[in-house]
Formats: sequence, C-alpha cells, structure tokens
Amino acid sequence: MAKLTALQRAKKALKIDENKLDKYLSYYFENTKLSDAEMEMLAKYRMAFSLMSLGRTDQMVISTLMKDYDILERQARYIISEASWLYGRVQNADRQGKKVASANYYRLLSNLAQQAGDTEAAIKAWEKADRMEGLLDPEHIGLNPEDFERAAKFVFINNVNVLNQQAKRMAEDE
Repeated sequence: MAKLTALQRAKKALKIDENKLDKYLSYYFENTKLSDAEMEMLAKYRMAFSLMSLGRTDQMVISTLMKDYDILERQARYIISEASWLYGRVQNADRQGKKVASANYYRLLSNLAQQAGDTEAAIKAWEKADRMEGLLDPEHIGLNPEDFERAAKFVFINNVNVLNQQAKRMAEDE
C-alpha cells in the first residue's frame, strides 16, 4: 500500500472529500471557472476565513455563518473545517508571520503619528518596528561553525587523467 501524502492525510483527518475542494484550489492556482453555486460556496469559505483571521472564536464564526447564510450549525462547522483546509489554520500562525504583522502595525502607527505632526512618536514606533524585524541587530561576520561539523569526502584515484582534468579546472577557476 502506497504511503499517504501529507495532503491526503490532512483531507482524511478533516474528513473532507478529496475532490470537493480541488476545484477551489484550481480556481486560485490555475484560474479555472466556477459555477454560481460554487462561487457562493467560495464566498462562505472566504467569510469564515476572514472572521477566523480577525481572531473570532469558532463559536462566533459559526453563529455568524448561520445568521448570514441561513444554514444549520453542522453546515457551518463543515464550512469552517473546509475553509481551514483551503486557506490554512489561522490559530497556528507561525511566530515569523506574527512578527511581520506587528512590525507592519508599528509602521502604520508611525505613519499616522507623522501625519498628526508627532514626529517623536513616529520615530519611536518606526524604531520598534525595525527592532522587531531585527534590522538593528548586529550582523554576524565570520565563519559558520556548522560548516566544519560535516566530514569532508576524499576519493583516492590512481588515474593520472582525472588528476590532470582536476588541475585544469582549478587553474580555470583561478
């Protein structure tokens, strides 16, 4: 039996029909056409994802979907599960993504403070964004110790032609 790919395992774990969401992925990546009903379903997925990305709890998203689209709770839960598979889990956003979002927020605050005429606050917010992105950290210059942890590979050949070819290549590089 063949190994399941990560994508197939995710679909199986979420109990999602493998072919159900492939049309939406091909819509995004290959610009295929969707029917009106499929576009309406995509709008539901987008709504669920946007609410989750705003930090709303699953229960808040479910109640909003139920109210806006007049659907049952079970359908709303399926929409959330499928939207999470389609767009990714917002709750598991990595640290780097959060750092970039925070830095962008401080840059926005800096621009607003600059427009308001508060240059001191603008400078502080911009410096905080730079610090978050690591722009003020000293750069490490020198050799990387990890490069020396791997053993070198030596091949001994008693063929003189190979030695001559290697010598030519080294001479051309210099």
